[in-house]
Amino acid sequence: MKKRLLSNIGYKIASVILAVILWLVVMNISDYSITKTIEDIPVSQLNGEALEELDKIYDVAEGDTVDIIVKGRRSIVSELTAESFYATADLSTMSITNSVQIFVTPRNASLKDDISITCINNTMKLTLEEKITKQFPVKIKTTGEAYKGYAVGECTANPNIVTIEGPKSAVEKITEVSVNVSVLNARSNFDTTSVITLYDAYGEVITNDKLLVSHDEVSVSVNIYPVKEVDILVDVRGVPEDGFGVAEIIYQPQIIQVAGLPEDIEGIESIEIDDISISGLSEDYQTTIDLNDYMPEGVIVADNSSEIVITVDIEEVDEKTFSPAVKNITLTGKNNDYIYDVVLSDGFKIVASGLTNVIDGVVIADIAPTIDCTELARGENNVSLKLKDIEGVHYDIQGTVTVKVSAR
Repeated sequence: MKKRLLSNIGYKIASVILAVILWLVVMNISDYSITKTIEDIPVSQLNGEALEELDKIYDVAEGDTVDIIVKGRRSIVSELTAESFYATADLSTMSITNSVQIFVTPRNASLKDDISITCINNTMKLTLEEKITKQFPVKIKTTGEAYKGYAVGECTANPNIVTIEGPKSAVEKITEVSVNVSVLNARSNFDTTSVITLYDAYGEVITNDKLLVSHDEVSVSVNIYPVKEVDILVDVRGVPEDGFGVAEIIYQPQIIQVAGLPEDIEGIESIEIDDISISGLSEDYQTTIDLNDYMPEGVIVADNSSEIVITVDIEEVDEKTFSPAVKNITLTGKNNDYIYDVVLSDGFKIVASGLTNVIDGVVIADIAPTIDCTELARGENNVSLKLKDIEGVHYDIQGTVTVKVSAR
């Protein structure tokens, strides 16, 4: 048996060697080496706190993903995807050019010796910016309309101020922090919770994951008040330049709705605006005022707009001179035991002044000059004429009036 096994031993060894060679050849033909490009492998950022400790905010300008070329046996490489690799960038090693080297390794450590990895671009580039913190008041915006006969009163947010931290350029773009609250058909006070939204100067919503807001949402308390219609009364202060007068005061609206607690609005019948100065003016004057500035405490304007435009029409003043005769003067309070003689000084006259459209129609009968004789004693009495008040007309009496009282 032994002799049979050892016979032709050389041929048998050669056959084994040949078989091994053939196996290797077949394996190399069927499982040959290939290369493969794998794109968009996410790069994890390590040790970012090293930059934050410097009060800097970083952002990735380039290199948040990396592409690689993998070389190895076909049976291994053909199955690899982006998920097969782990890419990292250690931010604590950032260079003076704000660059960080990217390293890529297979997630399966056993593949490390079976493949070679080449990064197409192994550099992550960062932008650094100063980190700032700023506080913003929370503005409450209401949507919808309260139930008929009711209006939205005071709205308060808790907290009413939020703190925002982030890159200086991003924080400085924020012009408004607000929440939206629906008041549709509300007829009583209510509380709700609303999400905070950030806006820029153009009214666009700001979304930036580098901004850290102290609160994502706030509690909002909304007061709903009953409404009441009241008149608006407008008057002016001062007098125009000499020779000019107020012809008309024009404003709209003349009736507004106010809202407040029943006990606060019950006694309000009108809102008076009396602080508009026209002193020294010689032409029309227009101003816009906010009615909220004239509201009693606890009362608000319930209309869509609280502004009112007031126009004061100022025109030139005209004069009209009257030289009344004694017969034009009426005596009242006479004593039947006395005789009353009225004497007017030479050149006595009454100068009436007012706007042209008013003064043109005034006659001496409208002025109705009158003397009250009730307290007059016997003899000569210097007296004053009493003239009838006509709206928009002013009088200047030039000269004297004497009444001689004698017994019958």
